[in-house]
Amino acid sequence: MRVVHTRNEAEKMFRTFYDRQPRRATELPFGWPTEMQEIGEGKAEIYRSNKWKKNLSEFDDYKHVVESTRTVYATPGFLREWGSPHREIPVVGPMVTFEEPMPKEFTRLAPLLGVQMRLYAEKDDGTLYLPKGSGEKGGLYEVTVARAYLGGAKHPETKETFLFVYDGRGVHMILTGKNLTVEKDGIAG
Repeated sequence: MRVVHTRNEAEKMFRTFYDRQPRRATELPFGWPTEMQEIGEGKAEIYRSNKWKKNLSEFDDYKHVVESTRTVYATPGFLREWGSPHREIPVVGPMVTFEEPMPKEFTRLAPLLGVQMRLYAEKDDGTLYLPKGSGEKGGLYEVTVARAYLGGAKHPETKETFLFVYDGRGVHMILTGKNLTVEKDGIAG
């Protein structure tokens, strides 16, 4: 996957989100996946942040409930059952190839506490839908990833803001939406 420098956009997003100057630009230490599976609709991002803090060792927990549509993409096999991590959570949805180029620099927004989402289900005729209701039967899940982070970036060509979940192994989820932005008050849209 071809990447291009996006340092200015990443630094601007950092200044907006944290209300301070970044110490250094953060480059993606691994490659972007070339394709992921569209698995459902995002409902909330939960994270721990020291944004707006003078004492950078003080953190608060935040939950951004999605205000508009958020599409969730994940690497195949990423979602696992909480009590049985060797078992994959079955997901349905199309594989999507991402447009090149992708950003080289990004904003590390916060340590991730979780992502709440509703997973697609499939009708007998093969069409996808979002189940209603709560819990797994309603397709509603909360995904937690140990030692993962929530990142933010802008696509270098489309200028679309997107969020992503990553850890030392790579990028596992991407969350997009037409109204998604990173504002002074946090994640919006």
